[in-house]
Amino acid sequence: MLRSAANLVAALMFAAVFLIFCAKIIMRYGSTGEMAWADEVCIILFIWIIFFANSFILSDHDHIRFDLISHAAPPSVKRWMMIARLLLIGGIFAYATPGTIDYIRFLWRERTPVLGLRLDMVYAIFGIFVVSIPIRAAHTLIKIRSKKAVLF
Repeated sequence: MLRSAANLVAALMFAAVFLIFCAKIIMRYGSTGEMAWADEVCIILFIWIIFFANSFILSDHDHIRFDLISHAAPPSVKRWMMIARLLLIGGIFAYATPGTIDYIRFLWRERTPVLGLRLDMVYAIFGIFVVSIPIRAAHTLIKIRSKKAVLF
């Protein structure tokens, strides 16, 4: 149910981008009105779509991987390769989390050029993304330990 809700949120954000983009085109060529805010909103929505989807929708298998070596390896080696990858990526993101959150919190001072939105709110989704990666890595490591994970 949560995944369906996350898919709905992402779809609504995509629909908003599409509608705003279409309205901008209509206003530009069908009228003399300019919608300067439309570009800013579309960029912010794209940022949110990308990091929201990576945090809550996409699984590990949905990402592009260079897996030529892992496909040729026996299952026991695949398991250790996956564990090493998860520890490395999860560890890097866990290490980067405090600094990233601190910087996002610092951005409250800055605002977007057209709408004047606080940049900490604009980039808050990146903080959620950075926090979600080590959590997802730990969850996958637990599944590997219980032998419920699909290896590569």
